[in-house]
Amino acid sequence: MSISKTHLWLSLVSLIWGLNFSIMKVGVLTLGPLSFAFLRFALSGLLMFVVLFLVEKNPWISWRDFPYFLFLGVLGFGAYQPLWSYGLKLSLASHSALILSISPVVVSLVTFLRKEEWIRGINLVGILVSFLGVVFLVRPQGGENFSSSVIWGDLLTVIAAVCWGLYSYFGKKMVLRYSPLKSGTWSILLGLLVMFPVCFRDFFRIEARNFSLTFIMVLLYGTVLSSLVSYLLWMRGIKEIGAARTSAYQYLTQVVGVIGAWIFFREPLRLQLFVGMLLVSCGLWLSQRRPSLDKDGER
Repeated sequence: MSISKTHLWLSLVSLIWGLNFSIMKVGVLTLGPLSFAFLRFALSGLLMFVVLFLVEKNPWISWRDFPYFLFLGVLGFGAYQPLWSYGLKLSLASHSALILSISPVVVSLVTFLRKEEWIRGINLVGILVSFLGVVFLVRPQGGENFSSSVIWGDLLTVIAAVCWGLYSYFGKKMVLRYSPLKSGTWSILLGLLVMFPVCFRDFFRIEARNFSLTFIMVLLYGTVLSSLVSYLLWMRGIKEIGAARTSAYQYLTQVVGVIGAWIFFREPLRLQLFVGMLLVSCGLWLSQRRPSLDKDGER
C-alpha cells in the first residue's frame, strides 16, 4: 500500500469513526444501551474470529494468557462499552466524540505513574489543557441549562475514556506477543463473558419489531465498518506510517463527530463546543509531543 493510499484509508477510518457516535446513538436509543452493546460486540467478536481463522489459521491463545485477556476484556468491553453506551444515551453525540479523545492522555499519565516514561513540562501542560477542555465542554455556560442527564452522561463518558486509555496501555503487552487482530478478537470475546451477566436480562427482552431496516443498517455499520474494517485499516496504517502519524487522525475523528451530531441530531454548534474541541485538540497534541525523532521520523 502506497503512503498516499494509506493516508486516504486513514481519512476514511476517521470519517467512519466520527460518524459512529451519531449512528450508534440511533442503535442505543432503539434497543437500549446494554442490549445494543452486547449484540453489536457479539456479532463483531464472531466476525473477527472468523477473519482471524482465515488469516492466521491458528486463532487460539495460550492458556497462561487467558487471565490477562480476561482483564483486558473487562477494561475494554465489560466496563467501557456499557459506560460509553449509557453515556451516549444520556448525553450529546458531539460531547461523546470529544470526551473520548482524551484516552491517549490517560495512557501518558499511566506511563508516568508507573515510571516508564518521563512527562516533560510541555506534556504536562497538554494533559492539563485537555482536561480543561473537557471541563469547559461539560460545564454549562452563561444562560445554558444542560439537563442532569447530559451531565451524568458526560461523567460516564469520562470514566469510559479512562477505561479505554487503560485498555490501550495494558493491551500493548499482548500485542507484542500476538497479532493486533488476535489480541483484539480475544479481548472482545472474553469481554462478552463479563458483559453477559449485566446485559442478559435486557438482551432477552429484544423484540422482532426492533429490527427495522434502519436498525439493521446501524448494526451492520457498527459491526462491520466501525469494528472490523476500520480496525484492520488502522492497524495497517500504524504498520505503514507509524503510530504517531496514525494517531494524528483522531483529531479529524473529533471534527467529523461534531459535524455528524449536527447532521443527524441537529445538536447545536455552540461556541462552547468549538472552544472545548480546540482545547482538547491542542492538549492532545502537546501531551503526545516527544523531544526527538526516531528512525521513521516520528515524534
